[in-house]
Amino acid sequence: MDIRFFAYILLIVSVMGYFIPVENKLNTNDSLDIPLVVFDKPLMYTLDEKNVSKIIDATHAVRYKNRDEMYDATITLKNSKPEENYNFEELKAEVIIKKADDITLRKNVFYKRDDFVDLKTDELFYNTKTKIAYNSKPYEGNYYKHYIKGTNLYLDGIKDNMKSKNVHFEVEMKNKK
Repeated sequence: MDIRFFAYILLIVSVMGYFIPVENKLNTNDSLDIPLVVFDKPLMYTLDEKNVSKIIDATHAVRYKNRDEMYDATITLKNSKPEENYNFEELKAEVIIKKADDITLRKNVFYKRDDFVDLKTDELFYNTKTKIAYNSKPYEGNYYKHYIKGTNLYLDGIKDNMKSKNVHFEVEMKNKK
């Protein structure tokens, strides 16, 4: 009799458990952005029809679903269009985040274009398609071997113009006597 009573109780509890609604909770681990690939000391070359167009060198690179992150990285973009009057652009930073054509550079950023522009700042945003670099942080550097510093940089690489706020520009003049 006790076994039959126990079996009936188990049957009633299981039927009641079947009809009780269960709420599916989203696990916080499911929503995390998990890296797809992690590289140590990557060196990547991008080739086009004529030459090497891009070189990426970093200590670590992580590829996510919608972005790439590089650490202690250098990106060298070489010019392949003869109508543009520069040879290469170099972007260095401790942290580089690339989403499609937009590159965000953070911590100890260094931007160099040939031998006529080099800038140091803490943050820089750059678009590889439009060749526009901008930031809202202070920067300093050299423009044709003349010292420049300021804030809110806007540098258009296609139209070859530069805008800034709070600019201090020192022209190096040699006395010819």
